Amino acid sequence: MSDTMDIDIHRYVDGEMTREEALAFERRMEEDETLATRVAQVMTDMAALKAAFPTPPAGHFDTILEAAEAAVEAAAISQTPARAGWGWQQIAAGLALLALGFGAGNLTRGSAPTDLAGDVLAEASAAHELYAVEVVHPVEVPASERDHLKGWLSNRLGAEVRIPDLNQNGLSLVGGRLLPFEQGAAAQFMYEDGEGTRVTLYLTPVVDRQNTALRHGEKDALSMVYWQDGAWLYALVGPFDKTKMTGLARQVQGELF
Repeated sequence: MSDTMDIDIHRYVDGEMTREEALAFERRMEEDETLATRVAQVMTDMAALKAAFPTPPAGHFDTILEAAEAAVEAAAISQTPARAGWGWQQIAAGLALLALGFGAGNLTRGSAPTDLAGDVLAEASAAHELYAVEVVHPVEVPASERDHLKGWLSNRLGAEVRIPDLNQNGLSLVGGRLLPFEQGAAAQFMYEDGEGTRVTLYLTPVVDRQNTALRHGEKDALSMVYWQDGAWLYALVGPFDKTKMTGLARQVQGELF
């Protein structure tokens, strides 16, 4: 795989692409299984490195930098790749990046390093599993009170909440609810198709504004697509395959902006 392609992969994994670049890159992954596999491997490796080297408290910043520099120096001396396809430069850069707390999927709120993306995925999947099976009370506010739902959640979350319309994808709004979140509050919108299959959109506001590419996760039979747009983190959860969930996520993005 070319150096340029490797750079593109890391820019995608680190959320450094613009939305247009990320969408184009994801289309390439859909057409190139080798590329998709390589991206998945890089994300797995980055997650493993991040777990092995958790972000220390802010007061230890100088120590972190010294450790990162030592890792670079040691790797340069050995010039031995840690795994096939990874040279010492990439490993050293990965160690330094993770030591500074900016690994793949790592989003911060204020000055406290927190893996908000991971928190959102956990909360979003748990909320989906809990409420998607409800027959009588799947939502707090039904779709028939859409304007009230929008106003209420906007007030509670402290920013304007927009409710995407997914009718063109065969999904009608069931309604929504307010949910607790470790950093404040979150909202969940529920949609269902003609067969009663349900998809939920989880969203919560964050302090640090940035845009990230669509990323994917799985839990049991559920597929998840998550991303950040400006001051909002989103997670779309449902039982459909990755391709359909990605298409739905892009439709959500188009409805929101």
